[in-house]
Amino acid sequence: MTNTTGWRFHDRRCKRYGALCLLLVAMLDSPIAGADVMQTFDAQFKVKRGAVTLGTTRFSLSREGADNCYVFRGEANPNAIVRVFVGQVIDESRFCIENGVVRPQRFAHHMEGNTDDSYSLEFDWASHEVVYRSEAGATKNLTLGESAFDPLSIQIAARRWVAEHPQPDAAGERDFVLIDEKKQKTYRLRASDGGRIKTPAGRYDTVKIERIDDPKRGLRFWLAPDADWIPIQVEHEKPKTGVFRMQITALDR
Repeated sequence: MTNTTGWRFHDRRCKRYGALCLLLVAMLDSPIAGADVMQTFDAQFKVKRGAVTLGTTRFSLSREGADNCYVFRGEANPNAIVRVFVGQVIDESRFCIENGVVRPQRFAHHMEGNTDDSYSLEFDWASHEVVYRSEAGATKNLTLGESAFDPLSIQIAARRWVAEHPQPDAAGERDFVLIDEKKQKTYRLRASDGGRIKTPAGRYDTVKIERIDDPKRGLRFWLAPDADWIPIQVEHEKPKTGVFRMQITALDR
């Protein structure tokens, strides 16, 4: 509910001090004051399936070359037991912000010892085409619409959507087109209040984003407005494999 009494107080004071006062009031009243989705960061996460620890994951966002271009990188390191079955996994998305829109340029997914499932995506927005190439040599061309994201840049787009809303936890629902390997699919995401979550890196008030278009494949991540909307907890649920949870353990901004 709007605090009308508080606003009237600010309004009376600002009549004396002018535009600068109004600007400061707007910043203080904003639910995302001081938060910047595109702030570079380096974060460490612990990954568990149920009560079993599987390993660690590191995510980092850095600037690259031209203005408004970035590299978003994820590196999963399984522990000694899990490494017997699965090697290191590295994902990397290169994207730019063009006219306020996230435009992926290139995405690469590398699974140690698995060339069939390791692949890259090259986005050509001029010709509205995506080229898929696996490390094993398979290729496929897909048609691009007006908007689409790779498996990492979709997170940036979702974070920007919520952060730019005047009431982030009431942003409602939105569709995001995802290009993953050789397939194109649409995720419908919903934003809601995520409550306060305790992590090894601290306590955070959060906004929860969850996938709602497929009840069999759950995806939920909790964004922290006070930490530039970085996901501090993620849950991924698949049939037969249960729930995988990733929780932040360290954050460097």
